[in-house]
This record gives sequence, structure tokens and C-alpha cells, in this order.
Amino acid sequence: MRTMCIAIGLLLLLGWPGTTPVFAERASERAEQSFGELPAPLGNTSKAVLLCDRRTSERPLANLVERAFEKGRVMPISSYDDDPFVEDSIVECMESSAFARGPDGRPFLSNARTVIEDEPVIYRQNRSGEEEQSGEFRAFATNPWPCVPLPVDPGFCAPPAANADGSFRFPDEPRFPLFTIERGADGKPILRDGLQVWTPNDLHRGMTTTFEAANKVKDAAEDWSGRALSWGIGGVLFINTHAFIDFNAFYSPAARQLFFGVVPYRLPPTPTTPIRIFEMASGWEVAAHESGHAVHHTLKPNVDNSNVGFRTWGESFADQIAMWTPLRDPGRVRSLLADTNGDLSRSNALSRLGEAFGALTDGTPLRDAVNDATVSTTPDEIHDRSEALTGGLYRVFVGIYGDLKRQNRERALEEAGAIMGTFLTSATDYTPENTPTLEDVGKAHLKVDKEFFGGRYHHRLVGELARREIFNGDSVAAWLAHEAAVPHLRLHGASAQQVDSLVQANLDRLGIGPDFGLVIQSVTRDHQRHQTIVRAQLTLGRGDGAVGLDTHGVLVFRADGRLADYHAPLPSDVGSHALALALIDHGRRLGLDRHGAPLSIVRKPDGQMTVEARVLRGDGLNVWLEAFTISNPHGERREVISHSWASGRKAAALKRAGTVLTTKQLEEER
Repeated sequence: MRTMCIAIGLLLLLGWPGTTPVFAERASERAEQSFGELPAPLGNTSKAVLLCDRRTSERPLANLVERAFEKGRVMPISSYDDDPFVEDSIVECMESSAFARGPDGRPFLSNARTVIEDEPVIYRQNRSGEEEQSGEFRAFATNPWPCVPLPVDPGFCAPPAANADGSFRFPDEPRFPLFTIERGADGKPILRDGLQVWTPNDLHRGMTTTFEAANKVKDAAEDWSGRALSWGIGGVLFINTHAFIDFNAFYSPAARQLFFGVVPYRLPPTPTTPIRIFEMASGWEVAAHESGHAVHHTLKPNVDNSNVGFRTWGESFADQIAMWTPLRDPGRVRSLLADTNGDLSRSNALSRLGEAFGALTDGTPLRDAVNDATVSTTPDEIHDRSEALTGGLYRVFVGIYGDLKRQNRERALEEAGAIMGTFLTSATDYTPENTPTLEDVGKAHLKVDKEFFGGRYHHRLVGELARREIFNGDSVAAWLAHEAAVPHLRLHGASAQQVDSLVQANLDRLGIGPDFGLVIQSVTRDHQRHQTIVRAQLTLGRGDGAVGLDTHGVLVFRADGRLADYHAPLPSDVGSHALALALIDHGRRLGLDRHGAPLSIVRKPDGQMTVEARVLRGDGLNVWLEAFTISNPHGERREVISHSWASGRKAAALKRAGTVLTTKQLEEER
């Protein structure tokens, strides 16, 4: 509610930008004569992106950018293509309409779908062994980045405004800025209201990089999935780019926001080396990865956020978003081809994620999609295990690119990225709604291949998924059996009423027995492939007296109305059997339904069915899930976000390197 009020305040303060497309015409006749007509966009690449392309080598195009900016058609914005340890920032172009403007016309780093919104303080996370609860975030220091308190809520900062020339170019900012703390005459850190006072700076590149990355990710995901995505709160994703001290960033499924860490560090780690600051938000891949989590949560709205299968898939999903989105930028495509000579099978700038981690440790990136990871060779930690799926699909991507590059390498690379983006986003429609496994995700890729690509990549997918041990010897047979069991239904029209009529008339064919019902939750149209995606909630009973359960199903209808796929709310071995009713009755007798959340019927890791109620607790940075179960009716805490962008072993590597300063060191720093 607080964030929604802030959103309304921002609306009144800034006004949302219009939605009319800009830069639909040539920038100027003179520029066209000197440079020639702009190249036609590849896929859905915006003309604004193309306008900034090749700007460093061709003066006519640079002049064209300036003229378009002067006429209010594009907005130049500083952004790191990777992170500061890899290369300095560049200037990208976004459409001018993608920025909110204040009453004086000055643009802000905000629009109708993405808002940069810091707080005046920087938090720290308490660790195990401390007096307070482990994992809880507490205010630690004043926020030194530009922060003007919002009139509607001084606890939050207004979105940053443009620089003096009205753009978001910040070419003179240091690539590796110094970090300083205000100190008293005794050399100790000054405390104000119990907080360290960090010396104010005038740095913007972390905020601009994240804003540009988040908007590009949303554009890509909407193009790939064929639908508008209402992420965040009311379609607006709030992003705190300087939230806490840690080599970390995360998406909160409860707050539906992004939070980024800041990292004080020394290279090399000696007491006399100046301390510098690395903003996680200045890592384009980090920002794209976390924005990918927001997309995943939007595409899969009913998932159990504590489910290990979904969270593991989520790390791969977010890593892939960070890989496939840059392939929509022709400049980055050309750079990648130049660096690799077209050989993407070896580690490269696209496959490597989190090079900043290597700069702070032993030189190796956080993750690399060029890998041989399998289920049995990776720990069950979600980041580590996700590398098996990412590595397998990256190899599929390399094969697809190899098939296409006989014609034109640049276009082949962009097309291969678009194909992988389609697999990535569309797979969310073809997995079970609540607790998908990696095997389910693999089967969903087979289904996307069958529906959209005519089975062209079937053998390549099966071979790679089997090699990664995501598929076992029975996986393909099980998928074929699922395909054969899809009911033969046809939808005539795509209105909610028509969908509901079809579903209610065929509950028995959908495996919903007389003790249960289905309520239509959402009807989504894929406007590219003209599919209709229906999500439905299971109920105990039918009609006005039905009780909603936190268990869901998904149906996908083809353009001709035929049912293409169906994942029932309950496994086929449960259905309307007495087991489900007995579980619900047992849960009610234990009072599991008295905590403000509906009961959910789930399968435990050992394959047994159970019932539980799940409630998201906390707000902002401090969020967890409390599950009330048959074995623990008083509630148990489950994590729904990872408190490390890296796995535990990667975090240990950071600690061993000694480059990153802890809050204890910051408190003792002299």
C-alpha cells in the first residue's frame, strides 16, 4: 500500500509520459543526405537503439543523434554494456517518450513502467551469530547518491533528474569511484541518528544503467511472449539501486521490487589502498538478471515462491534474459562477433555473467553458460544447479546459430537470440502452475518447439537435456503420454465468458471431480501467435459456496481454438480422489486455513501429497514465507529470495579474497 501511495504521488508530481511512438520519421533531410537512410530494424529493435548504433565511428550518425535529441525524439543515456570492470560506459539511445517529465519539462529517470526509487539510507544485513535475527536488514548509513526526498513521503527519494543539457549522459563520472566516510577529529566515523555518514557523491551511472537494462528487458520479454506484461505494482517496477551493503541484488516477490547492493572494496586488499565503491546496479547483466526475475514472476503468477524447482529455474531464466536481450542490439551483436570471430562455443562476453566477481576474486566470472554442468555434478543450491539448465540451452543456442549463420552472421545471431527468447518466455505457459521441476521446464521446451517451430529442435533439446541429467530415460515418453492425454476441446471465441462456459461444461474431461471446481483467474492473448492462455484456480465445491484453494491449472488454446496443452491443478493420481479431501480435512482440523491464506495441495520432495497454507511476511528488503504444514502447524520460515546473487561457495570465495569490506570493517575503518 505504501508503494502504491508513492506511485500515485509520483504520478501527480511528474506526470506519466505519453505512449505515442517517437522517431517514426527520419531525423532530418540533411542528415539523411549525408548519412543515408537508417537501417531497417532487425526484429523489434527500436529505431532509437539503431540511432545510437555505430556512433563512435561515424560522425554523420553522431550528428544525427544530436539533432534527434534536440528535437526531443531520442534520449541519450549512459550505460555499461557489461560492468565497469569489463569496459567503460557508453551512451545508448532510448525513445524520449520513455521518460517522465516534471512541470518544467525536465525529464526524470522514471516512466509508466519503471521507476528508480532509492531510500535516504543504506541497509546492512545481519549475519548468523549476531544478536538480532539472521538475515534481517537494518539501516546502517546515509545514502550518498543523489537523493531528493519525495514530498509525498520523505522516506523515499524522487527519481533522478536529467543533467544540465537535459539528457542522461554522464561521460565524466569516474569508472571506479572512491568511497569515503565522514569522520570526526578522532578519525572515527561520524554518526547521525545512529547512522554512518557517507560522503555525498554526484554519480548516476548505476541508476542509468539499471533503468536502461530494465526497459530493454521488458521490451524483449513482451516481444518474445507476444503480450503486455504488467510487472511490479500496477504495471510499475520500482527499483532501489542503492539499497544495502553486499555483493548482491535481488527481486522481492512480496514487494514486487528490485533491490541492488553497493560494494566497498580494495584492489589489491592492503590497508593503504584507497577504498572504492562498486554499484551492483552498474552491472548491466546484474540489472537484466534481476529484471528477468520480475518478468518470470509476472509470467508465472501462481507459483510457490519457496519451491526449489521454480527458484532454480528462475536463476537460469534470469541468466538467459541477460544473455538473449543484448542480441537485440546490432552494435553488441557486431562486437560479439568481432571478439569471437563467430565461434560462440568458447567462453565469451555473452556467456560470461558477473565478471565483476572475478575482478574481486580470482579472475573467473560468477557464472559461464559455456559449461559441462549436470545435475549430479552441481550442488543443489539454486544458483549452482541452474547452471546445468543454462549450459544445456546455451549449447542449443550455439547449434541454432550455426544452422542460421550461412546467410548473414549478424542477422543469424539476432534470430537465434529471438528463438531462445521465445523458448524462454513461452515455456512458462507449458509447465505446471505451482511447483514446476527442471524436468517440467525441459518438457515445456519440447512443447514450445512442437507448437512454434514444428519440432525442428526436438532432438537437439532432448540430447542436451539428457546429457545434463535434467531428462532421464522416461522423460520423453512421459511428455508424449501427457501430449496424448490433452482433452480434445475447442474454444469458440476468447472472451472470459466463453472460456468459462467451455471450462465449466467440461470439468470432468479436465479431471476435476464433483467435489472440486475451477474458477477462471485470467485469460491472456498472445497477439503474435494468437494463442489464448487461461489460468484457473481450483475450488473445493462449486458455485457460490465454493472455497478457493491455492492450487492452479493452466490451459493453452491454439489460434484455431483447439486445446494445445493442459496442466491440471492436481496430479492425475490425486484428482478428485478421497486423498485430496482427506488432506484438506486434516489441514482444517489443524487450523492451517486460519492464517489468512487458502490451503494448497502440494507434492513433497519424496513424492507424497500434503496440504499447507503459505503466507508472505515482511516488506521491502525483509521478506520471507511462513508455511503452515501438517508436520508443523505453528508455521515454519522459508526463504523466497536468495540473500546472495552468488551461491554460498561463491560468497566464500569473495570472503577469502578479502577485497570486499564488511560492515564490521567499515565500522572499524580508520
